[in-house]
Amino acid sequence: MIQFFRKIRNNMIKENRFSKYLLYAIGEIILVVIGILIALQINNWNNNRLNKNLEKRTLISLKSDLNLQEKIIQRQIDKENFFMAYADSCLNMLNSNIEVKRLAVLLDTLSVRLTFVANKATFNNMGTGGKTAVISNPQLHKDIVEYYQFLDYTESVVNHNNLYRVNSQFGTYVLNNKLGINLRDNGTLYLKNDLMPDQKYELFKQLEGRSYSAENSRNKCELLLERTKYLIDLIDKELENRD
Repeated sequence: MIQFFRKIRNNMIKENRFSKYLLYAIGEIILVVIGILIALQINNWNNNRLNKNLEKRTLISLKSDLNLQEKIIQRQIDKENFFMAYADSCLNMLNSNIEVKRLAVLLDTLSVRLTFVANKATFNNMGTGGKTAVISNPQLHKDIVEYYQFLDYTESVVNHNNLYRVNSQFGTYVLNNKLGINLRDNGTLYLKNDLMPDQKYELFKQLEGRSYSAENSRNKCELLLERTKYLIDLIDKELENRD
């Protein structure tokens, strides 16, 4: 094909038909430019198609992560409510006859905690690969970034409460047996002495702190749960618009 056009061009030059040759040359250049533009357009189309497919897969993966995160958050809320109820039971016991065995069980249960887990596999992969811009909807992109910032904040608050208030304070208090709970030979628990006012006050403070810690973590998780459901809904709508 190249030789064919070259032959036509050479014949025109030999026949001294310069004007026709000039028109031919211009036409040839235009055809080359058109060919390049078509190739670029096809390349852009392929890139856009690949980007859209990547975006769809990313949104589906994000939604899967968020569905799991929703379950994790709900479990955390349920557990914190459980701890609050146990703390209230102990506080009520201070105003009546203390059941030593039940008190010991409640205190032991309250000395444990549930570590909050942030499920960020897809979002982290987007960040390390420089693919956060794959989300073409600017508002959705902003909502996703802000959600994971709040997720990090919630994880930090809940796990700080766990480490500082539960482990360091309440857990240490129970471990050191400040109430003087003892075990008889027959396996029953008893208080060595009646609780003194200062012991009751210390127990009251510890239980109040444990209850506050659980309530604070629960409240943060409830806000996060709302935002999780909202973001799932936004992603669903975005996926529907692409089908």
